[in-house]
Amino acid sequence: MVAKRKNYPEDFKRDAVDLVRSSTDRSLTDIAHSLGIHLETLRKWVRDDRARAQTHVFADARR
Repeated sequence: MVAKRKNYPEDFKRDAVDLVRSSTDRSLTDIAHSLGIHLETLRKWVRDDRARAQTHVFADARR
């Protein structure tokens, strides 16, 4: 049986990424576990946020 994909609100994703960025003494695994989400889900959100931030930097540099 395949697990149903969960949809998380955007504000929850943003808060989770902010928590990762501000936590210097906690591992990604620990944060994911404490939020009740899969490690790879959190890792993808952090990676997507980093890519989005780089896109904005490049777009601003072109102006």
